[in-house]
Amino acid sequence: MKRILLLGLLIGGLVFSLAGCSMFNQGPDIQKWQPSVSPGSDQVVFSSKEGGNFELFLMDPDSGEKTRITNNDHDDWGPDWGPEGERLVFVSKRDDNTDIYLVGVDGGDETRLTTNESQDVNPRWAGDSKIIFNSDRTGSWEIFTVDLSGQELNQLTSSPTEEEG
Repeated sequence: MKRILLLGLLIGGLVFSLAGCSMFNQGPDIQKWQPSVSPGSDQVVFSSKEGGNFELFLMDPDSGEKTRITNNDHDDWGPDWGPEGERLVFVSKRDDNTDIYLVGVDGGDETRLTTNESQDVNPRWAGDSKIIFNSDRTGSWEIFTVDLSGQELNQLTSSPTEEEG
């Protein structure tokens, strides 16, 4: 039952994420989106287009004070808090790749977890040592995990091939 619920949430997230990706190119001009509340419920991280492209910002909901986390020439979006509240996983489109990154909430220690010519999107923490995400690297959208070093990649789902029906 737990696996079915998790799979349903991931598929729903994939649909939302894919719809979100298309928002970059059409529809209303979205300036702030994809908020995520910290584990302690005292901070919010979100993507904002304030600097011309989407970057990650941290906000104190009580004071409204914002701090910029990422600062580059690429779109960064889809943040999710690490369980300890010190790190974030997010998506960034760099070098014509949409890949998964890890960064400290202070903007330091940025690590690229995936490097693939396909799209890696919708990252979420899976416990304290893995990231679960969607990718079309196999030719169809599947669910993968990667460890925090980016070295151990595992495919969790596999769509049937045309021969398998």
